[in-house]
Amino acid sequence: GDAERARAMEKVRGAMGVMPSPQRRALEMAYFEGLTHTEIAAKTGEPLGTIKTRIRSGLLALRKAVNV
Repeated sequence: GDAERARAMEKVRGAMGVMPSPQRRALEMAYFEGLTHTEIAAKTGEPLGTIKTRIRSGLLALRKAVNV
């Protein structure tokens, strides 16, 4: 329901707040701005593999935070 969703969003916000900022930026670009991994790599000047790793580990951190 709505209460669970609100709690999950709080947890996501908390987890993103403690993430290293490059990781947070990559997630924001992917999920809020809808950029592809390739576009993020081009925009940040980071290697594609780095972006993929950041997003993957960022998502794992969020999933862990929400499932606590």
